[in-house]
Amino acid sequence: MDSLATQIVERGLAASTFLLDINRSLAVPHDFPLSYPWNLPSRLYQFPVEVSAAEGDGTRRIGLIHPLLAAHPFVQHVEVALGLTLDADGAPNACGVSEARTGQWWHAVDLVSAGQWRALLDTREYTTAEDIARAVAYGLTYSRHDGKPIGYLTSLEARALMAAINAPEPASRCGMLAFNIPSACKPDTGAVHWPINHPALPANDVAWALIHGIEDGWFANDRSGFLHWTEQGRDRYAAGEADIFTTATGQGAFAF
Repeated sequence: MDSLATQIVERGLAASTFLLDINRSLAVPHDFPLSYPWNLPSRLYQFPVEVSAAEGDGTRRIGLIHPLLAAHPFVQHVEVALGLTLDADGAPNACGVSEARTGQWWHAVDLVSAGQWRALLDTREYTTAEDIARAVAYGLTYSRHDGKPIGYLTSLEARALMAAINAPEPASRCGMLAFNIPSACKPDTGAVHWPINHPALPANDVAWALIHGIEDGWFANDRSGFLHWTEQGRDRYAAGEADIFTTATGQGAFAF
C-alpha cells in the first residue's frame, strides 16, 4: 500500500501518483506566497522536496534536497500537511542516489543565468564553491536567447564571484593553453564558428582562463551570443608558451 503517495495526492501536493513517479519531487505552486530569498529563480527553491520511487513493499522516502531548506515556507507547509518532519538527508533511491548534489549546481547556474549573481552571493550556503566557479564559466560562455545582454556575466562580475569563493587569481594568464586545440565548426549554412572546448579541468582553472581570455581578446561573443576563439586567440594558442607571437597579418604581438 503506497500510503505516502496517497496522502501527498489527497493533500494537493501532487496532481497524481503517476506524475509523482515521473517528477520524484514536490514543486512549489506558482501562487504560493514567498518572500526573498525563497522567490529566487532557483530550481533548488522551486523543487525543495524529493520523493523516492515506491519500493517492493510500497514504501517511499521523502526528504529535503538540501538540509537548509527546512526553513522554506513550502517545506513547512508540506510537513504540516503530512504531519511529519522531512528527512534532512533527502530521499535517495534504492541505489542510494539523491538529487541533493545536482540541486547545489542548479542553485548556482540558475541564479547566474537569471542575472542574480549578487543573490547567489547572499545564498552561497546552498551551493558549493566549485559549483559557483562552474556557473561562472557557464555565465561567461553563454548568453540569453534574446541577445541582451551578451553573456550572462561580465568579466568584472565573474571576478567578484571568484573573489567571494576565495579562488585566487593565477599568476599566469595562459590558462587557456590547457584548452583543446581551436577547431572550426562549419555548418551547412552560415559563418564558421570556433567553439571553446576544454577537457575536464578544475572549475577554478576554467573560470579564470575564460576571464583572462575575454580580457586579453582571445575570446569574444559571436553574433549568436556564444563565446568563441577570436583570430588573435587562435594565433596566441598556436604560439604556446612563447612571450611573443605572430598574428595572421604577420605582425608581432606580446603574449600578455
